[in-house]
Amino acid sequence: MTTSTPVHTVCPHCKRPVTVQPDQRRAQCPEHGLIVPMRSAIANPPLPSTPSVVLLYPQVA
Repeated sequence: MTTSTPVHTVCPHCKRPVTVQPDQRRAQCPEHGLIVPMRSAIANPPLPSTPSVVLLYPQVA
């Protein structure tokens, strides 16, 4: 069985794409704050003023 839409990591509330660091269970949604993401198709495009997730989860050297 094949899926017609690709599966991404999204916010469970607005279905916008989010990025999760491999060692963390939560992600930052610009609209809903700290969320537990889910795997689904993207239903809404990202917000235009979305801050980079890299800035939200800085790497500690």
